[in-house]
Amino acid sequence: MESVLVSHFDGHDLHMPPLPHVVERVLSKLRDSKCSLSQVADIIAEDQVVAAGVLRIANSPLYRGLNRITALRPAVARLGTRALQTLMMHESVRSTMFRDVGTYREYANLLWRCSLAGACVMREISQFTNVEAEDAFLIGLLHDIGNVIVLRIAHGHRKFSNYELDIDTFDYLCGETHQEFGELVADAWKLPENLKDLIANHHAYPPEDDKHRVARLMLQVTDMSCSLMGYAPYQLFDLLNSRPVQDLGLDARPGFTKMLGNLPALIEEVVGDG
Repeated sequence: MESVLVSHFDGHDLHMPPLPHVVERVLSKLRDSKCSLSQVADIIAEDQVVAAGVLRIANSPLYRGLNRITALRPAVARLGTRALQTLMMHESVRSTMFRDVGTYREYANLLWRCSLAGACVMREISQFTNVEAEDAFLIGLLHDIGNVIVLRIAHGHRKFSNYELDIDTFDYLCGETHQEFGELVADAWKLPENLKDLIANHHAYPPEDDKHRVARLMLQVTDMSCSLMGYAPYQLFDLLNSRPVQDLGLDARPGFTKMLGNLPALIEEVVGDG
């Protein structure tokens, strides 16, 4: 199976998951500095799943205000242009995660929970760095997007071989190939170069002169955190004494340990709603 996956690294004969139609239209609209958020809300309303996702996130602990919003236009107004762009990618990842997976739906659910947890962790860590919260959320959400391709190929292979991967083998294959497949998805979705660079290489420890060093270190802290909380395959880490935490100076930042303590409840609420 690993050989099958590696044979697809060049992208030939590999069908890339497209962005949902409504998402493409909304993202195109949001690129116009003069766009009307009411018009954006009208486009979103054409897709009930995307509309429900907007309402869900607008009322999540990430964005909610004092009052719960039940109508789409106020939700769009609350989120604003930048958060809406992030949310459209959120809906794209979720849609892609569960399309063409057959009997691997439970694995898709695990991947989705991990992606959303990673987005939340990155967003929370961003308050201690110079990375914008929305950028951090998007990086966390998309950095392991290549796992979706592993899932789709595994499903396609099963139809011919009648062999179903166990979860440990699936996790191993994702770990070995997701960065290469993530780069292909980034190209297909025309993601910004900085985001593509992070997706394609986020496990190697970044050198001092890496222009994305802070984001890469944040991702390594995020991956450790998700593993410790059970959203990714469990490994035992001494998080506060880890090299990425210390190089970012997080261990000395007031409020960082308190934030870590609040993470499990925050993420479970977001993941449960998301």
